[in-house]
Amino acid sequence: MYRLVSLLLSLLFLNSAFAKDRTTLHDFRFWSSPERTRIVMDVDPGVRFSIDQQQSQFTLSIRNAKLLKNTYKKLFFTDQRIKKTRVKRDNTTYQFKFKLHGQYQIKSYTLKPNDKYRHHRLVVDLYDQKNQTAKAIKKPKKSLVKDPASKQRSNRVILIDAGHGGEDSGAIGYKRSKEKHITLNIAKKLANKINRTQGMKAVLTRRGDYYVGLTQRIRIAQANQASLFVSIHADAVKSRRAKGASVYILSERGGSTKFARRLEKSQNTADQFGVKQQPNNKDQYLNKILWDLSRKDRDIQSQKLGANILQQMKKLGPLHKKVPQKAGFVVLKTPAIPSVLVETAFISNLEEEQRLNNNKEQDKIANAIYQGILNYYK
Repeated sequence: MYRLVSLLLSLLFLNSAFAKDRTTLHDFRFWSSPERTRIVMDVDPGVRFSIDQQQSQFTLSIRNAKLLKNTYKKLFFTDQRIKKTRVKRDNTTYQFKFKLHGQYQIKSYTLKPNDKYRHHRLVVDLYDQKNQTAKAIKKPKKSLVKDPASKQRSNRVILIDAGHGGEDSGAIGYKRSKEKHITLNIAKKLANKINRTQGMKAVLTRRGDYYVGLTQRIRIAQANQASLFVSIHADAVKSRRAKGASVYILSERGGSTKFARRLEKSQNTADQFGVKQQPNNKDQYLNKILWDLSRKDRDIQSQKLGANILQQMKKLGPLHKKVPQKAGFVVLKTPAIPSVLVETAFISNLEEEQRLNNNKEQDKIANAIYQGILNYYK
């Protein structure tokens, strides 16, 4: 009798420990970019997993897991790398089998909760074997806009940065509009205008709904030898009355106003979105250049570029700030390249949110930035 009681108590203890260590798979998300496909799972802390990679498939095994019904529906994702997904349960272990279109380099890691996500995250990245840091948009068609100053330049490269993307949705509007979609639409329209201008060429940091790290955007600008860097955003604040466009340039000391400091905090923490936080080995080199004499010229030119863009933006409506503001945005730290961040409007303002989602209004915003760039070069 004593042995039977002891056995029952042991089983109860094991079941209790099993339930305590069980990992719930709360959510699945997939993002595709030119260089990788990212799989993100929201999990409980202490997740135990393994990856078995074969020729053209890999199996992700998660031990002692519980798969929610709504999560299961999100598993079957396909793109240029993932051909098919199957799920198999082996006792308490879930096996997610991904059949691939080819062979890819697979990296995995876990991330702790942050301001955006309350769960721990398991991240699996599928990288192409030959990874390209930056890809320019397609070669522009024959120039349709004749610029009198074109003879004096040789294909000036304008780096256009569509803010946010993928895991990082950016600001959310009153009608649930996402900043990442609006900024990409405006960026593409601006790129088209630049590529139709003789002597100018546009490069986009992203062409779809995927995330690009902040320092990666800087490296894309350097790799393409950009002469200007323009980052496009649409801000949100608690007050729905705030309206109008504004332009920011880099301040090494941080935001010059309380509003600027709040804005730079929201923009600079974007690397928390499904990204492994690692120190950048080039930061020391970047900082050295930033404090060089070339920094002074870059800042002066950034101020001029920002002022020219604001002159055009005010034709569309009232400005939030009439002169370029200063903030410590990481994305503006492109050495020796004049760089500005354009807050096109407030997505938190219902009227401006509607305007930001309108195709014609997006074109007007893109044109204002375009004309500001042309005037800067003149």
